[in-house]
Order: sequence, then C-alpha cells, then structure tokens
Amino acid sequence: MDHEINLVNHIADNGTVIHGHKVCQTRAAKWLCIDNIYEKAQRPNFYDIGGTYVNNVPDYWFLFKTEQISGISLIHLFVCNRQEGAFNIAVSHSIEDMYLNKKSNSVYFTLSLKEYKFKKTREMSQNYIITYSFSCVDLDFVRDKTVYIAVSFEDTKLAHQNLINQVKLQHDFRDLLKDPLGSDFTIESADGGKFQVHKSILSVQSEVFKAMLKSDTAESQNSYVKLVDVTKEDLYCILESIYTGTVTDLNNCNCINLLMLADRYDLRGLKELVQYVLSQQLSFDNALELLTVADMYNSGVLKVAALKFIKKNKSVIHSSTFKEINNVELVRELCEYLVPK
Repeated sequence: MDHEINLVNHIADNGTVIHGHKVCQTRAAKWLCIDNIYEKAQRPNFYDIGGTYVNNVPDYWFLFKTEQISGISLIHLFVCNRQEGAFNIAVSHSIEDMYLNKKSNSVYFTLSLKEYKFKKTREMSQNYIITYSFSCVDLDFVRDKTVYIAVSFEDTKLAHQNLINQVKLQHDFRDLLKDPLGSDFTIESADGGKFQVHKSILSVQSEVFKAMLKSDTAESQNSYVKLVDVTKEDLYCILESIYTGTVTDLNNCNCINLLMLADRYDLRGLKELVQYVLSQQLSFDNALELLTVADMYNSGVLKVAALKFIKKNKSVIHSSTFKEINNVELVRELCEYLVPK
C-alpha cells in the first residue's frame, strides 16, 4: 500500500481532473491532464489543457507552450481567468519526483505544490505560472504516457493551516516515544526488543495498525503484538517515523528493509523518506537492485529515479545483476524504455 498510489487513485474521479471541456469545478480541481506531451514537445506551439467551472459557468482555462533550447524541452504553463480580479493557484513545483502508475500508463508530477498569486488581472488575460524543464531522458520517460500535474485553488489560509496541522501531527510526539506516558500497547520485535506505544498514534499513521488495533482483534484485546520478521533496529525506525515524522540516522539504516516494512504496514511518511534516501544513493552497483525493489514494493518515485539513472548509464545492464532479474514484465518495461522507438 503506497501513499502515492492512494493519492493517485483519486484520478478515477474525473470531477477532479482538468482535461479539455470536461466539467471540473474550480474548487474540486486536483490535476491537469496532458496527452501526447512527447510529440507536442517536438513541435513548439501553444496547446490547450482544459478548464474549470463554477456551476456551469467557465472560470479558468489552462494551456501550455512548448519550446526547445540546446537539447532541453521546456513546457511553459499558463492560466487564463474568465473574470477580472485577483486569484491564487498552486501547481507541482518540479518534475524531479515524478511518479509512474504502470497500470494506467500515466506519470504524475510531484504533489509538493508551489503557490502563485495574481493581482488585478484583466478578464481573459493569459498569466504565466511556471516552466518545467525536460532533459532528453525526462522526455523519453513520458513518451506515450498521459501526464498529470497537481493543481489546487484551495484557500491559502486553509492550506497553510492544514500544513500546520500535519506538521503538528507528525512532530509533537518525540517525548512520548522516549517516555511513553499513558501507553496502552506493547510491540515486540523478532529479537526481543519491546516498546510501549499508544494505539491512537499508531492508528492515525497506519491503516494496517488501525485494523490491527480494532477492539475485536486478538492484538487489541491482549494489548500486545510481536512482529516476527522485524528487528529491534528496524522497529525503532518505524516508531520514530510514526512519532516524529522523520528518522534521525536514516542514511545508516537498512533502507531496503525499511521500504519493504513501510509498504507492508502502510507507513506513508516513512516510505517517502526512504525512497528519497535510496534515490540519492543510486549507483552503477545498485541501480538494478533498487529498480527491482521499487517495483516489488510499489515505490513509484524510486522506480522513476532508477529508470532514469539506468537510461543515462546504459552500461549498467551489462552487469550480472541484470541476468538475475526474474520479473519478466519489469525486464520488458526496462528494455522498452531503453530502446528508442
């Protein structure tokens, strides 16, 4: 279970996607949908994306301009406002952490948004938002895929308050981890490490723990569970991420193990942290291994990073690790990405 997959699953609700003249209410908008971006990048021009509505009245219209400079493809994003006045909009701030949804053959830009404020804009004015820069490798990656850019018209004050609430939720409980006052549950590792924890905190951070700690389960009734395949060190990392939103010494942890556990226990924050660290550690020696691990544990950000690294360093596939990959579908996907069409 993956945080990115859970978020991307909302794509199924077309009411949140801006695409052509399909009706999408402004306040409900979550994604800009772009088809054939590879081909459009090869033909510099202006292209429509789609618009939003307030009830049945057109509100905003999005478009982009493609440009090529010194082998780099630029996508300039614009928005037109149908009414005169001020407005705020937030969109994906970069393409660095693209997520691949293989099932739908789609790519999603980062869910980390940057806000842009427009004041005293005239009716039907064309307002520049941001430019996305694609290397040849980036452009090859989105070839034949539908691209989604995160977007939001959410009220700025509300968005900031939601962020504050999220930070509080993730960072206020370090003292309770050190001194578990009021704990009501015990977790034991495979090698005998025991930790006193709080059901409410675990339940908020993980749907798996939430199900485990329901009143009618044996674990909940006994106020105890032993995780038979989790070491004391890994269990502490899990709990630290749950209680504080981070892991103090993540670079020296077994990140592959933690990625597997984060996927198993639906630990979204930990999974994001571990994917970032592993993406920074990509090398000739581990790129194929990390690609396999990312595919196995539904880790879209890490998978994209590994694919792009291998694309830039094709000699990686001549290593013995390539012959050890027994996932035929993954090998096919890798070869299709590496071999120009």
